[in-house]
Amino acid sequence: MKIVLTLFICSAVAGECQPPFQNRNLFEDWSSCMHQGYKDSLELMGVMGDAYVNKNEIFIKFYCGESKQKPTKHNDTQSLGVPL
Repeated sequence: MKIVLTLFICSAVAGECQPPFQNRNLFEDWSSCMHQGYKDSLELMGVMGDAYVNKNEIFIKFYCGESKQKPTKHNDTQSLGVPL
């Protein structure tokens, strides 16, 4: 089973979330996916910056789910490639 990570960037002020996006890596196990979800969330918060996060009351949701694609080797140095 291959696992894919899906993230949502949300604003409590706006009461909505941006469309979901998936991490480009596939994971061999649930734990690896969950760890990456927390890492990606923290990286996104850093990219947005405290002022933006506070003003818009940003929060990030994520989940891991089964995928039918072939796995790619995970590399922690790869950027998320997510436009904000």
